[in-house]
Amino acid sequence: MLDMKHRKPFGVLIFVIVILCTVIPKYFVQPIANSTTFLIDMYNNKRNTSIRYIPDPTKPLDPFDAIRMDCGQLCNTTRKGSPGPFFDHITSSVNCGKIFRNEYIDRAHGLLHTPKTIPKNMMNEFTMNYRIPVNKWYFDSPPYLGKKAMKPVWSEKLIEDWINMAKQGKLSGTYGTEDTNGLRDGLKHAPHIKNGRVMVIGSEIPWVEACVLEAGASEVLTLEYGSIISQHPKVKTIVPFDFRMRYLNNTLGTFDAIVTYSSIEHSGLGRYGDALNPWGDIIAIARAWCVTKMVAL
Repeated sequence: MLDMKHRKPFGVLIFVIVILCTVIPKYFVQPIANSTTFLIDMYNNKRNTSIRYIPDPTKPLDPFDAIRMDCGQLCNTTRKGSPGPFFDHITSSVNCGKIFRNEYIDRAHGLLHTPKTIPKNMMNEFTMNYRIPVNKWYFDSPPYLGKKAMKPVWSEKLIEDWINMAKQGKLSGTYGTEDTNGLRDGLKHAPHIKNGRVMVIGSEIPWVEACVLEAGASEVLTLEYGSIISQHPKVKTIVPFDFRMRYLNNTLGTFDAIVTYSSIEHSGLGRYGDALNPWGDIIAIARAWCVTKMVAL
């Protein structure tokens, strides 16, 4: 059931979302530290098979089932949509209260290393009913969730220097000047960035924040797994637990726009200490939608 205060069509909200790993294959072949790559068998005999999940009513819900129940229709990936230019268009109701109250969504996996395999009880959901072939490329990254971020202090000078570099088209960011300038161009055409309160989802270094401020945002709040101290007066940071708590106690406020660059696709994969969740990316987008203003449509 859609919250009364969030009666806006899910999917219409314009997010500045660039999922680099699904668009530019060159990043898949670059070796990185502590990474291994290997291929596992595809489940060809099960692909395109729709499996309806029914929890056992005689047993208490485990975290995985609890997330599924609270997510509801939103996390049902068996639904068919109407054809679109690139993907099918699927609409869903969103119960903002439930997906923020669910404490399992933001929990850590609690392991020394990132999980290496998909649990059997999650395989159907991770593969969207085996429509997606399974390839394994293992990353054992530092578990930021609940700890300090990769760069735990963002100085005002650093961010101001990067704003000036962005203006000159020379900011390399994480992926190089070409990608940074592509984001800058997108921000120029995105509504409600200028003079707006903007949330950035996922950021190891503040290059996206610098681009957002260069585009004219009045305030930026960065949501990141690890804790960050920002010394810039226009940039604030928040970790997932505090983000959830502030939404629930009505102290978070709303945003004019949401910006994320190569971050959402990591949600729920366990790479940064988060627990495995096949709907992590979907829920991350839904929560962002829940905290946008009506004017953000």
